[in-house]
Amino acid sequence: MAKSLKDQIDDLMGKLSPGVTIGLDIGSHSIKVCELSGTPGKFKIERFGVFTLSEAALIEDEIQKPSEIVEGILEALKQSGIRSRQVCLGLFGPNTMTKRLNVPEGSREEIEDHILWEAEQYITFGADDSQIDFHIVGENEGGGKDAIVAAAKNEIIESFSNICKDAKLTAQVVDLNVLALANVMEEVFGDNIEEYSQGTLLLDLGAQSTKVIVYKRGAPIFTKEVPVGGGLVTEEIQRQMGVSYEEAEDLKTTVDDRGNLPQEILNIVNSQIEGIVSEIKKNINFYITQGSAEKVEYCFVTGGSSLLPGLLEKLSIVTGLEVQRLDILNSFKLNNKKLGENADQLAAISPVVIGLAMRKVT
Repeated sequence: MAKSLKDQIDDLMGKLSPGVTIGLDIGSHSIKVCELSGTPGKFKIERFGVFTLSEAALIEDEIQKPSEIVEGILEALKQSGIRSRQVCLGLFGPNTMTKRLNVPEGSREEIEDHILWEAEQYITFGADDSQIDFHIVGENEGGGKDAIVAAAKNEIIESFSNICKDAKLTAQVVDLNVLALANVMEEVFGDNIEEYSQGTLLLDLGAQSTKVIVYKRGAPIFTKEVPVGGGLVTEEIQRQMGVSYEEAEDLKTTVDDRGNLPQEILNIVNSQIEGIVSEIKKNINFYITQGSAEKVEYCFVTGGSSLLPGLLEKLSIVTGLEVQRLDILNSFKLNNKKLGENADQLAAISPVVIGLAMRKVT
């Protein structure tokens, strides 16, 4: 059957910029797409789109409502005006992992053999059923080399890739969200990267989880996803106020003329933040206690849930560090005035998808 004129035009538009790879971040709360232009140190955000998902469309890394997610991708692309159909797809969740390993000197093939030989020990979801890749980040102080190893279960790669296909997209690159965040952090730090390599904690606070990254000696030294996020606040508002998920989300973000939440909602937010911060503290405590070999000096936060009132102050108390927002828009310029209309929210929700968009197809 011959293609319609519309399909032929869509195919052509997708081929007009074959070197442009857009970032695609399919999260539990929303879908984000981003197109960058420029080179390191001179990146510009050309286009950005976001689509908010309904409750439980995605739980951890399990797709519950595939048709809605496909619709959301298409709507985000339409909203942003992005034409490219080549994407860098971000993965996350319990069926992905990263680990920093000390590996012996040798050729890439020898290092790969060593990593694959050890893989069964640290890939909890099974090395034989996973895709594994690595990147050498430098020399190890004790000899050998430091490598960042990334792995994702084949089933998860296939599941998310199929969603891309259904949206008529091609996943040219598959990355892990924690590594995309680390790449953005390096771009933001720029010439000061050596200072922050002494030990920096980055927290990406999402809806269902918080990504914890300890960055040291030029690369992530520790990454973990903690299963707490702003969704806990939404659930508690639903329970106490007897409202739907959508109504609870609206109540969580609707402020008065002075920028304040109603006291009843603020009380719920504060009570849930205590639990979120407590859980995060358990997972980073080893890295921030005095005398630890991996002590950190700086703490940055990002993610939509980082906008919850009072969260940064409570994190500062439990970490003993000055907690700052990662200043995305100082390093990634907006090439579209409309994008700047809600700059604070854009800066909070965009780092993962920006990091994915930084990957280029060669």
